[in-house]
Order: sequence, then structure tokens, then C-alpha cells
Amino acid sequence: MSGGKDDTRLDGWVPGRVHVEERALRVDWCHLGAQRFTDPFFDQTLERRLRHPFALLFRHQTSMEELVARNAARPGLPVRGLVFHMSRCGSTLAAQLLAALPRHVVLSEPGPVDTVLRSHLRLPGVTEAQRVEWLRAVVGALGQRRHPEEEAVFLKLDAWHVLELPLLQRAFPDVPWLFLYRDPVEVMASHQNHRGAHMVPGMLEPALLGLERGALEGMPLEEYGARVLARICEAGLHGYRERQGPARLLDYRRLQPDGLALLTDLFGLELTPEDAERLREAAERDAKNPVVPFADDTEDKARRVSGLSREMAERWVRPVHEALEAERLRG
Repeated sequence: MSGGKDDTRLDGWVPGRVHVEERALRVDWCHLGAQRFTDPFFDQTLERRLRHPFALLFRHQTSMEELVARNAARPGLPVRGLVFHMSRCGSTLAAQLLAALPRHVVLSEPGPVDTVLRSHLRLPGVTEAQRVEWLRAVVGALGQRRHPEEEAVFLKLDAWHVLELPLLQRAFPDVPWLFLYRDPVEVMASHQNHRGAHMVPGMLEPALLGLERGALEGMPLEEYGARVLARICEAGLHGYRERQGPARLLDYRRLQPDGLALLTDLFGLELTPEDAERLREAAERDAKNPVVPFADDTEDKARRVSGLSREMAERWVRPVHEALEAERLRG
């Protein structure tokens, strides 16, 4: 189908999935209607929407080129903030705080963004300029205004996306960004029983992580995970040290006392009394399961972590974690 500037057939639709087909990127669209991105994760919003018969039965598919053309004619709301993180360190709470304000469109780890960022590893010859153009087009389509009060987009990325920080800054220049991190032993404990995709060998391209494919053979899961976390934290640290515009570091243990003030300052949020109440309520809920109250699990994680996970965290991740803390305290 056409994605031209006079085409209105995709109004109310968003890119739900981007995939490789016949050596090109194709875009599968999902009818979102007026539904907001308020779930902890992008995929949860799409899954909930796909329970609706219309969204399930009617689909659109376009080329990436058609999406780019549509974005040129109908750019989305401006991107006002990027949230990077180490994983399992409070980034979902940061996203939920931003999403608590109806004027924000918060995209929390959207799969289409991940596909575009990794497209050069799957399609030979893809340039950085193409990825920038595709990234802007995908975020622009996801960040269309669907409610009158909406005015800005915030993008919370997957943990490994900080490795693409320079490209994301090129796509969204001068946009403030945040990098969240946590004590590595606690992060390793969180991944111990339910590993994130980036903590499982083979789920991400070794080249993305700076590892040789042969180096993975026989490597314990705990060592692999710790080395991945160290690589992510090193990228966040390097990006912060080389920053050109507004950027902040935030440790998990400072999230509850300092997080709201930091987000307000970094992203220039002007809060009404109603906004402040919405944020207070969001901060008191569990970010990944908002029906239950927040509970600090720091001590529980410290008790449950295996000896090998603790050893690998201390060996590979602790030095860069300490460097991040030193940078944060220097301000």
C-alpha cells in the first residue's frame, strides 16, 4: 500500500514490528487508535491492543521507504528525552513517571527501534545515515499526537542500546539523556533466575558487544552476563564523559529520593499540582506491576545471588560501577 503524504489510511496506526524480508526492512502496522503507551513496556501495549478484534483482523504492511516518506510529510511530536540503563536498575520506574503525565508519549523499549538500530548487522551495506533516517521515521510514527494534550516523546531504550549512543545523538541532537545503573551484584542477582535477552549468548550479535564469536564457547553464563553489563556501563560512562549536551547519571539507590527532581530538572518538566500528585502516585507503585506498591528488594537480591555471579560482578563490573559513581558525585 502507499505511504505517501496524502494517504490517510494509516491514521491511528503505529509500527508494531519491523522485520527483515527479502533483504529489506518491512513494517507491520498495528491499529492503536486512541490507546496511550502507559504499560511498563511497549510490547505489552501492543499485546493488549491485539486482543481487540479490529486490530487483530486488519493489518497493514509497508516498506521502510514508505514509512520514511510518511514521516517527512507527517513528523511526530518532538523527542524531549532519552533513557538509557544498565538493566534491572529502575529505568522502568523512570519511564512510568514520565508516562504518568498525559502530555507525554513514552515509548518503553519498542521492538521496531531495536530492529532499526541492529539493521546494519543483518543487512549488508546499511549505512549510519540510513539508520538515522529510519530511526527518526520509526520514532516519528510511534510519536504521533493522538490526544490533544500530547506534546513530547520520551524514548526509553533497551539496555544494549547505549552502545549506539553516538548514533542516537545524531538522530536526536541536543536531546537530554539519562543513564541509570545499579550495584552489579544486585543486577546479576536479578538476572540469575530470569535472564534478559542481552544476558543470553546468541541473543545479541557478539560484534555489538565487542566480543569475538569464538570467545563465547565454553564461557560460563555468569561471566558472559557480567562482561555484557560491564560493556554497557563502559558505554554509558564514556558517553557521559564525552557529552556535548545535557546528560545525567543516576544510581538505583538514589532513584526514590532524587529521581523525580532529576527528571524534572534534566527534561525541563513544568509541574502543576495535579502533575505532582500523579508522579507521587506513580513513584509509590511497582513499576513493572503497577497494581502493587513499590518494595525495595536490595537486601533480598544480595542474599539470593550465587557465589559465581557475585565473583563475576566484582571482577568485571565493579570497577566501571565505581567509576560511574565517581562521575555522578562530581556532578
